[in-house]
Amino acid sequence: MSFIERIKHAIVSNGEGIALRDLQAAVRAGEDLRATLELVGGEHDVNLEGVLLRLDEERLIYDNPRHGDFDFWREAAAVTIPLGRSLAPGERLQVPLVLHLPEDLEPTANHRRYRVTAKLQATGRHPKASAVVDVVT
Repeated sequence: MSFIERIKHAIVSNGEGIALRDLQAAVRAGEDLRATLELVGGEHDVNLEGVLLRLDEERLIYDNPRHGDFDFWREAAAVTIPLGRSLAPGERLQVPLVLHLPEDLEPTANHRRYRVTAKLQATGRHPKASAVVDVVT
């Protein structure tokens, strides 16, 4: 997996930005997954309620050497991190994220991978950023 995929950046319509930074490349079952959520304010103040952080298991649903495709299988872990503050236009905010992974999480394999997604909970806006992480033994 490339460096670019690990810091995938999602931009929403009115100039706001959301990105996952400092995401661990590999994590073990039963340990904490750590990252930093970077938010950049758009054209207007935004009331930030929280961030939903999820780790989803994806399974290979179409196996073709040129066109393999993964799809959602199940939610492996999730936590909501309350923010309760406002984000001003152009303001940058960094939020430390921690998600404890289940002990029984199976390692990444050819047919199984894991995607971490941070979804902002704000009135009328739900931008998100995601990246694939490896679960190792």
